[in-house]
Amino acid sequence: MSKDAVKNINSLTLAFAKAVGNHQTDKNDNLVISPYNALMCLAMVAKGADVNTREEMAKALFGVSAKELDDAVAELASLNTGILTANKDQVELRTANGVWANKEILTLNKKFAAELKQIFGAEISEESFSDPSVPGKINAWAGKNTNNLITKIIEELTPDDAAVLASALYFKGQWTHKFDKKETQDRAFTSDDGGTSVTPTMKKSYKASQIRHQDGVDYEAIALTYGQESNEKNQAPAMRLVLVRPKDDSVHARDWLAQQTGDKAPAWLEADSFQRLQGNVELPRLDIQQQHDLIKPLKEMGIRDAFKEGIADFSPMTKKGTKDLVIGKATHDVVFKTDEEGSEAAAVTTVGMMRATCVMPPQRTFDIKFDRSFVFALQDIKTGTVIFAGAVNKPNKDMRPGKKEPKRQPASELFRGRSPNPKTGT
Repeated sequence: MSKDAVKNINSLTLAFAKAVGNHQTDKNDNLVISPYNALMCLAMVAKGADVNTREEMAKALFGVSAKELDDAVAELASLNTGILTANKDQVELRTANGVWANKEILTLNKKFAAELKQIFGAEISEESFSDPSVPGKINAWAGKNTNNLITKIIEELTPDDAAVLASALYFKGQWTHKFDKKETQDRAFTSDDGGTSVTPTMKKSYKASQIRHQDGVDYEAIALTYGQESNEKNQAPAMRLVLVRPKDDSVHARDWLAQQTGDKAPAWLEADSFQRLQGNVELPRLDIQQQHDLIKPLKEMGIRDAFKEGIADFSPMTKKGTKDLVIGKATHDVVFKTDEEGSEAAAVTTVGMMRATCVMPPQRTFDIKFDRSFVFALQDIKTGTVIFAGAVNKPNKDMRPGKKEPKRQPASELFRGRSPNPKTGT
């Protein structure tokens, strides 16, 4: 496994968490993400990018130049294969990738499609997006690859949507040392907004051989493992859950996490920095489900051209090499659950490619009723010449008497008794 690939993913995790957190509306909400999953999907998109669009994506996602992108993507795929293999007999861990192209307006470049199949094992499908059953097919794919934890990633598709690229990730693992359900009790939990509630909280006393502990300058951390551990069978857990608590109770965890970005990975992400130490742990059960809009976070991270009409270049993605595609949608769905037995989690990142001409800025609306007299002018556009003009007070001959409205007071009556404005004379 490439150390550079691991370093990049960990660095991306912190930058991604900061960017997504910055754009969450509710700062008191949970922040649960899978940058690993997001990177898989965005790497597929980057393979279909060119020129400055490719340069920005290569730098933001892998910290490399556009020329080095292919090697970085290959390292990511190799790392993923290694991780899946290492955890095969200990936990349930799987990834999947898919691409759905709207055959009515787009034909995928054969080289691009072949590379996605080879590198990512991506399922490639050509569909008519005008068919209302297509969103159901994509959602069924998501459900199948997340054990039905995430079953809806697409609400609808229009004939103008060009393609959908998605990556799914599923994890399920049992604790190496499970919590005893008899020890679970309702205990107090204080939120960042100061509110206190009670929630089912697990409790366990660990021997030094069962847990890892780290005492940082401004935090305390533990590491719990998943899977069986046996010296006789030469088995060792290959997955762990690191839990970090800021020592200062006034510091919000999401703010603390946002400060962890930097060139060097923090100690709490380094396995060798933990020590064996016996102790007690109280951990609430977790059951969190979120969806994040990634467009603003990705722009904050440096991917900007990919969203711009007339500038984005995804020509390697299409057979004809057209440059009219932009990223129109980017979402990140996450589920994370933990109980006395272990943890189950899933993530799906979805990127929707759209024709640039179909990406319209939000439009202002208005509500105007011509139910009183009005002025009109028929004008020649090229020269500005007015051909007809008038003031309409009786629109047609079919007008019939109705309920009379109160007579409007003439302007002369409204201003009677007031001194005229010295500047306007009114």
